[in-house]
Amino acid sequence: MRNVFIILVFMCQMLSKFTLSEGNGPSNDHKMDVFLCCKSVLEPCRSACESFSLYKLTTMASARDIYLHNLRKSCPELQLEFWGCINKAMELIDNGSYWIGRSCCSHAVNKARCQQGCALSSSLSTLKSFCRESDEFSLFSCVKTFERKIDCCSNAKTHGCLTICQQMLLGKNKTTSVKILESQLYENCMESNANVINCVYDNIDTEVFSNTNHFTHCCRLAPSKECRDTCESNLNGSENLTQTEILEIVEDKCGMIQVTMDFWKCFLNNKPQSNRNDIGSDVSRIKNVGIDSTKLHCCIEKAKSTHCQRSCFNVYSYAENYSLPITFQKECLQNNDEINLKQCIEEIDYPVEIGCNGLSFCKNFNNRPTELFRNCNPISDLTARNEYEQWILKKTLNVFDFNLPIIQSKTCIPLLQTVSCILHLKPSTRSLHYNQICWEDCLEFLGKCLDLKQNMLVTSICSSLSPNRNVPCVSIKQYLSPNEDFSRETDLIISPCRNHQCNVTTEICEIDRNTNNYYCEQGGCQIGDGSNYIIPSKSYVRIPSSLKKGCYKICKCNDGNIEKCQVIPCVSPKSCQIGNQTIQHGASLSIECNKCTCYAEEITCTKKQCRLQGITDVRSFSTLPCNCPPHYVPVCGVNGKTYASECLAKCIGMKETEFEFGTCESRDPCKQNNCLPKSTCFPNRQVCLSSLRHACPQYKCVTVNSNNCEQELLTDTTFKIHSSACSLIKAKKQLAYAGVFDSKVCRRSGTVCGINGVTYKSECEAMSDYSMIDYYGYCRTVGTIDKRPACENVSCPKNIPHYCGEGLVPTGACCPVCGGIVKIIYSKKQIDRGIYAMNNTHFEMITLKSVLKSLQKLIKVPSCYLSGFLTIETDIMIVVYNIVKDPTLIEIEVCREEAVKITNLINTRSHHVVSNLGLSAIITANYIEPVPASSTRQTNISCYIVISISLNFILCILDISKRNIL
Repeated sequence: MRNVFIILVFMCQMLSKFTLSEGNGPSNDHKMDVFLCCKSVLEPCRSACESFSLYKLTTMASARDIYLHNLRKSCPELQLEFWGCINKAMELIDNGSYWIGRSCCSHAVNKARCQQGCALSSSLSTLKSFCRESDEFSLFSCVKTFERKIDCCSNAKTHGCLTICQQMLLGKNKTTSVKILESQLYENCMESNANVINCVYDNIDTEVFSNTNHFTHCCRLAPSKECRDTCESNLNGSENLTQTEILEIVEDKCGMIQVTMDFWKCFLNNKPQSNRNDIGSDVSRIKNVGIDSTKLHCCIEKAKSTHCQRSCFNVYSYAENYSLPITFQKECLQNNDEINLKQCIEEIDYPVEIGCNGLSFCKNFNNRPTELFRNCNPISDLTARNEYEQWILKKTLNVFDFNLPIIQSKTCIPLLQTVSCILHLKPSTRSLHYNQICWEDCLEFLGKCLDLKQNMLVTSICSSLSPNRNVPCVSIKQYLSPNEDFSRETDLIISPCRNHQCNVTTEICEIDRNTNNYYCEQGGCQIGDGSNYIIPSKSYVRIPSSLKKGCYKICKCNDGNIEKCQVIPCVSPKSCQIGNQTIQHGASLSIECNKCTCYAEEITCTKKQCRLQGITDVRSFSTLPCNCPPHYVPVCGVNGKTYASECLAKCIGMKETEFEFGTCESRDPCKQNNCLPKSTCFPNRQVCLSSLRHACPQYKCVTVNSNNCEQELLTDTTFKIHSSACSLIKAKKQLAYAGVFDSKVCRRSGTVCGINGVTYKSECEAMSDYSMIDYYGYCRTVGTIDKRPACENVSCPKNIPHYCGEGLVPTGACCPVCGGIVKIIYSKKQIDRGIYAMNNTHFEMITLKSVLKSLQKLIKVPSCYLSGFLTIETDIMIVVYNIVKDPTLIEIEVCREEAVKITNLINTRSHHVVSNLGLSAIITANYIEPVPASSTRQTNISCYIVISISLNFILCILDISKRNIL
């Protein structure tokens, strides 16, 4: 990383020895250490410092805020000498900003010293102190050409002549016709500036293109047929023309040059083998996605005050009057009233992960496989050690804006070490992922270790370390001793992506659950130059389009580039009405045993069949929605889901014309298709979440000979792997299932019924559809809530381990599962809006499978897998379970914690959720706590308890029965 950082060459002590006056560069005696300021700080600040690119600071207007923002994340503001160096570097950049030679810096071959030195230079002589002219011919040629052109125009004796000279030589006007510019040159310079005219023609662009075929594709963008014909006839086969001559040929029939037209931009921007500057595209990209668009969600949704909301938005978006990050840091992120904003931003910079291990200094934090941490890694461990040693050396505790004198006693030493580790490893609470130290622990710690003779205010200090006493907190005490509860097997539970080597700007670390290793998924898109968040290629992302809540644009990631951004209509976060009751946007409540949520005036409720004690006739109570009888006469809905009966399909609102008898998997999706003659119909079964009945095709059209066949690993019935549907069709093979599964992960043969009520040819096929086994054989029944005679004849896969507890039975299924279960409510209208944003195409991007796939990516433990389905009660149920053959208690607990983590990410509106087009439709989630094995009876949770809306409503019934069914 050193080879890209030379920003601080002239900083600190040596600045006074360096002269930047014209023609008087620095002497060799005064050459400075390239990394002078970086060497004065410790990791991770040093690495962040050395990765700093001065060149971008001088070429992109918003780059300074981008990179200083990244630097502040790693370098504490209390390092005054270091930041003094940075400030002097900024002054040096500004002092030479007028020098036109800086526009040539991209030509430098030596990026480490020459290019960065060029960015600091203010004259040709200064440049020579960094770059050897013999090694940097292209750079010096560019600079000298510009200086020669400037000298040429400096001979002009009138303002008019000077202006037209600059327009022709320095490219300050690309909208005026070349012929008109020549006419204006003669008109303004002929009388008293004839030497300027000659000079202009000596220096005008004379780059000769030996073959103009490179430009012929531009003709297809012509605004008229006459223009296109002229363009093609004159450029085809032409040789040895300058760009000026090419433009003159085209101008004659195509009109004046207009740089806003694609036709003219094609000619102006397509020079072969030229080192064009990327500044324009950089700025365009920043305007599109902001400096860090994921944090814009935090600004709008989490900021409490209007001032912080606006400051936050300006810092992380592209704004002409952007706020200074240092001001935003002090006024908002260090403001106790803005704890939710701070936590939201911290979640993006340091996303929570399960488990911590492999530490040397913070060794008491090892063996924590079920706990959450934001920054558990060897670098943070080293940083915690370095900071602790500085505290001991200086006998001062430096936290936030406080310099606190400490007592170095035997009692305080372990406390200081633990506090340093907490501040850098950032352990988080299981609920809501807070990482603040508990108030009581803070008072006790400062009381024991602070030299109170200095009359410090302990409460004000703890207000910074523990800003909100009403939220979950991290206790210092639990880390004062090692955790002996777990053995060395915890090493296998830690995510392999924890210390991955993937490119942090273009690659996503993904887990191969067959091998427990990671791989780098390429083609991802960074959502802003200052963002740590990368989205997969071909995926869609939601980006706030303004400060107004509910206003977004949808953009697509295409092989590293964010493109096709489209602003969608704003959604007003209005409240909902139920009778005389008003429910606020985003709030939930229970009506009898059902949970209802309000989202932008839309009420979404589950469809549980509630039983009221003393009112409902037990004998006629089926427990299924709409009290449907437990008959199994399946129908296939237009949404691609199989329902156990016609009654259940009608219960969710389907008309008779919107379902057909028989299971969906028994139907041939290609029997009736709209594929073109040269394409092949390929089955693509999916369950759609939209209310748009036409938006659920069960097939896709594949053009076998196309070079653009979508890459997706597929397994055929002979268990050979294919890279795409094109490959499988060419090989004349039959699809077994999508993806690749090792034989130790699942069985490749043997019919099974999934918990979603779908029959699969094998367990592997079920897993490829994000479903786990309910029982062996064909699906033939529907599970009821309490008494289950319909499931008596099924064969469950295996007995649940005794340490798993009683197990929970998914809605409509028969057999109990061992894992973490979450129930999710989503908004159909939000799904519909997303489909409209994609112009009613790419429906597969917002289906049940795409939602489950996105949720699966949030699970970082290799042995934990996600299964999910759309229930007959209209919510989505997911189960996070361990795919190890005989999982241990800790392996089961880890998967449950992954389910809890997903629940909290949804309920806190994490960037993982709100920026993902499919997941953004999710409104709320509820984790179902497992029943302990020691319990003598099981509790049937038939509703969500949230808030009461009326005394006339019975909020919830806890049915006590022999089995626990959801």
